[in-house]
Amino acid sequence: MIESVTSLSNPLVKESLEALSEGTLFALEGTRTLRDALDAGVVPVRVFFETGGLPRDLSSALSKAGTELVPCGARVVEKLSDLRSTRGAVALAAPWSVAPSELALPADGFAILLDGIQDPANVGAILRSAEAFGAKAALLTKGCASPFATKAFRASAGSVLRVPLATGLAPADAVAWVRSVNARLVGADAHDGSEPPPAALERPFVLAVGSEGHGFSQDVRLAVDLAVRVPLEGGVESLNAAVAASVLLFALSRHA
Repeated sequence: MIESVTSLSNPLVKESLEALSEGTLFALEGTRTLRDALDAGVVPVRVFFETGGLPRDLSSALSKAGTELVPCGARVVEKLSDLRSTRGAVALAAPWSVAPSELALPADGFAILLDGIQDPANVGAILRSAEAFGAKAALLTKGCASPFATKAFRASAGSVLRVPLATGLAPADAVAWVRSVNARLVGADAHDGSEPPPAALERPFVLAVGSEGHGFSQDVRLAVDLAVRVPLEGGVESLNAAVAASVLLFALSRHA
């Protein structure tokens, strides 16, 4: 283990900040998130920690997994993360994505498709709801914010670690996967969709949520088998994408 790093100009700190900025690494903030990551099979590349910020058992597990442990001063942790609950430890891990062919969807399951969702907080919140209601996989098309961006990962409350993800897909490839697993493509459409059916929706299905400003890409829009919406009252025309997705996920999965 290297000597304690206290300077923000230290090459290791500068390298890490650059990797975070470029998205080649993302931050796991705090020991609880670190434990969740290890439980999910995610091994951090490096962990910066203050004195007392890394429990002995966690330090041992990380060392055995091959993670580089870097003792550091509080300024370094604060530079790597502005989240107070980091409690003295910030880890860096590499983002991942699986090929659509590696995603499984059982006959009694459902998945979520994010088509050009640009707000990272929405991406994270949708993935959190997807896990909460039982989604087996998530597909993200090109143009979506990275689920590993700081705001997205925080909003997901760790769901990014547990929901199988295929990212950066061409919309046509996402649709091809839906067809390959014999699923119905259900599109969230605030204007032309119908209310969710009162009875259980036949599975498997994939709920697609389009871009906040532009809706679905053409490939996804043309492939939608059933358009649904959240019925609204008063002068509200639409809901935030993450809120709408959460309501629809609940409504469509509630009879599981």
